[in-house]
Amino acid sequence: MADPRYAGYLAGWPRQGDYGLVAEEPAPVGAAWYRTYADADHGHGFVAEDVPELSIAVIASRRHEGIGRRLLSDLIEASVAQGCRALSLSVAENNPARELYESAGFVLTGKHGHTCTMVRHAVPST
Repeated sequence: MADPRYAGYLAGWPRQGDYGLVAEEPAPVGAAWYRTYADADHGHGFVAEDVPELSIAVIASRRHEGIGRRLLSDLIEASVAQGCRALSLSVAENNPARELYESAGFVLTGKHGHTCTMVRHAVPST
């Protein structure tokens, strides 16, 4: 919270529509959440006021164990259940997590320098 680059992603938690998860084994090893932002004040992956932006982090020593994939999957499931039409995120183009996001259905919608904005649209139930 002390770093202004990240404070906006958690300030005032929880707001209406915020949703988050913590992976614990037994101590926290990762967290993921989404929240909506206003056009005038938003994160790097912002695409629209009604599309929550996803944030996810797993401690370095526990990466590549499927923790991030599980958090992402559970957030996607929650967003669909809550009626979100899409989720967005931002990721550095060379971040290995980009492949995880692509495998979960996120597609590139924009690029700012070396940062990619990606969106995953909810698939209606049939």
